[in-house]
Parts: sequence; structure tokens; C-alpha cells
Amino acid sequence: MSGDRDAAADATQDLETDRELVGIVAVADNGVIGKDGDMPWHIPEDLRHFKETTMDHPVIMGRVTYEGILETLGEPLPGRTTVVLTSRDLETPEGAVVAHGLEDALETAEAAAIERHGGTDRIFVAGGATVYEQFLPVVDRLIATEVHDDPDGDTSFPEWDRAEWKLVSRDERDGFAFLEYVRRE
Repeated sequence: MSGDRDAAADATQDLETDRELVGIVAVADNGVIGKDGDMPWHIPEDLRHFKETTMDHPVIMGRVTYEGILETLGEPLPGRTTVVLTSRDLETPEGAVVAHGLEDALETAEAAAIERHGGTDRIFVAGGATVYEQFLPVVDRLIATEVHDDPDGDTSFPEWDRAEWKLVSRDERDGFAFLEYVRRE
């Protein structure tokens, strides 16, 4: 695993942005984040939290996550620019744009932050597992919904060293908690 983390860190070491790069995830106690392209739970409060937190910001995500959102909503995330990180050529409706590679995704998100979102100071990274793994070495902040359950799933959040992070807030709810971490300097 350490070699994989080192390779991910090497791939992202040259990524730079003046904006805060924020990972946002809902993750079960067993590390599961998805099953069959969807979340294996339905927590309306978490969905509202995600929407309120990411509204009017660019959001980078992988193709499978994007397609799951399209299937559920019938459109990209309203009020946000969805940057779809994929090696495929996809036709995207207004509100979504394809990026081929990490640097391209970050540059596209930065342009959207300026041109479409009034110069917002945050860019969000919203999954799936590979996208989290690729961006985690350079994420400044992590906003997590910790789901107190151990569901079956086929997608997990990558391993991460909690010693590199400082927990700055925890809001415990019934069956889940909202947490926020910042990277230690």
C-alpha cells in the first residue's frame, strides 16, 4: 500500500492551486463509499449537507460518480460546475465538463471558479475511490460524513494517515456524524 500512496503523491506533487482543495465524502465505518455506482445508504441530511457545502463551487468527480448523479437527478449537480475526470470522451450537458487528467481537472475547476462561480476560494473533490486516491495527497481539507454502519459495497475510501490531519469539528447525529479535518502543516 505504501508504494501506491507514494505513486499517488508523486503524480500530484506538481498540482497547484490558489484555491483550497476540499475532499468531501460519505464513508461507512468499514470504509465503504459505494455499491453498484450508488451509495449503499440514504441519509437525506447528508445529501442536504453535500448540496449546501458544494453549492456554487466546482466539483471534481470520476465518470462513475458523475453517471450515478445523472441517473439520480437527470442532470449534473445544479448550481455547481461538475468536472468529470475520465479518459473517455463524453458528451456533457451544460454544467458539466470533461477533463482528461489531474492537471486538466484542476485547471478546468479553477477556470470555472473564476468564470462561473465568482472567484470562489474552494474546489471540491467528490469521488469515487480512484479520484479520492489521486487527489488525497494534495487536498487541504476533508469534509466527511461518517456513517455508523458496515454496509456491503464494492467501492471504498482509500487508506489515509489520520496523523496527517487535525479534526477541527465533529457534529454527531443519529446514525452518522459530520466531521471536518484540515491537513497538519
